[in-house]
Amino acid sequence: MRRADCSRFGCCFWVLVLAWFVCFARVASAQALEQRQVIVISIDGLTPVEYEDPQAHGLKIPNLEAMRAGGCASPGVLATLPASTYPNHTAMITGVSPAVHGIVSNTPIDPFNLENGGWYYYADRIKVPTVWQVMRRAGVKTAAVSWPVTVGAEVDYLLPEYRPVRTEEDAALMRAISTPGLFREAEVAGKGAGRPMGDAWRTEAAIDILRTRQPRMMFLHLSDLDEAQHKYGPHTPETHAELETIDAEIGKIRQFVDASGKGKDTAWMIVSDHGFLPVSKVMNPMVALREAGLITTDANGKVTSWKVYPRNLTGSLFLEAKDKSDQESIAKAKSVMQELAKDPANGIAKLDSVEDLKADGAAPDAFLGAEAASGYGFGNGIVGPLHTASPQKGAHGYSPLLAEMHSSLILYGAGVSPCKSLEGAKIVDIGPTAAALLGVTMANTQGVVLDHIGGH
Repeated sequence: MRRADCSRFGCCFWVLVLAWFVCFARVASAQALEQRQVIVISIDGLTPVEYEDPQAHGLKIPNLEAMRAGGCASPGVLATLPASTYPNHTAMITGVSPAVHGIVSNTPIDPFNLENGGWYYYADRIKVPTVWQVMRRAGVKTAAVSWPVTVGAEVDYLLPEYRPVRTEEDAALMRAISTPGLFREAEVAGKGAGRPMGDAWRTEAAIDILRTRQPRMMFLHLSDLDEAQHKYGPHTPETHAELETIDAEIGKIRQFVDASGKGKDTAWMIVSDHGFLPVSKVMNPMVALREAGLITTDANGKVTSWKVYPRNLTGSLFLEAKDKSDQESIAKAKSVMQELAKDPANGIAKLDSVEDLKADGAAPDAFLGAEAASGYGFGNGIVGPLHTASPQKGAHGYSPLLAEMHSSLILYGAGVSPCKSLEGAKIVDIGPTAAALLGVTMANTQGVVLDHIGGH
């Protein structure tokens, strides 16, 4: 009996020890999540080949290299159609495609220029919950610096992306639409860092917000690489120099985080919205639509009326009808585009039907889409020649299935299990994964939490 009693006692002892270890592990895990912060940095237009093999491109990007080596990087993230800035940045923070979240292009259809060149700046245009709304309900403080579609967003510490800051009037407007007092603080922090809302300035602003507000989730959008690739083309000495500058800016943020004592508690997500292709020629479909009587202009080429108008993303476009029941105009526009597509000189790689667009999660109000061939883009000319030289040397907006359009993702730091390669990632996975790094679930998303998340 005594041996049996001892055996029972021994069993109970080890069960209690095991339970203690389980309880301790759970407490430690919860404490790690409470201390963790997530920093998401979007390098607009970054292509994976640059961090996959920087030596082949003669690049010196020590921070991105260190993160890739110590973390988990994708060889190419599948973006959404169109592979453009605002649709894909919104796909990141909602976990769903443009057809669902509502930001189907960079700009609204605006034939009469009533928006004065405006983009989809305003967060109330997003039709589904964003990651920062989900985090707010979970009691997590968030920050965003120049993230697209954030004017009026439910972000605790916000410097939204809006029109360029060129004058004092522009700066006054930014003070008004930012979190009260935050833009003035950023002006002080960014003094000497170049133009307000430029990448160097945004970097200093982000560091200042981390220092003074300590959000647990930060989103930062850096756009100078995108601008350089439009101007000089992808994978040029000028764009590589710009990426090296951005790498140094990321290094400044890393140095601050380490100096603050939060290095081991910080998860990093380096992302991008699309890739790039060189472009030399554009075809102006509105010239053909005007000649078909679907767009009317005055003597100066200004639109006076329209029946069909495109959303143009350079690498793709979506045709919409002013009156969705106007089948005659829709049929005529389809015929125009089909005729254009027959001639390879027009640079149309593919026409997308309504069914194609639905399958791609793109442009639910369009009756036809078009994808440009490599080297070509769609122009915005309404009068003049059908074909013109491209005003840019690099473009995006093409099909996300093209390898050159794949976007980037590097996971690194707290909560990330290192891997050799992160395969199969999609841009809609980024928001759910960022939330999961803080123990929060985003519901009803098309994206999923990526593998290699869950360490401490």
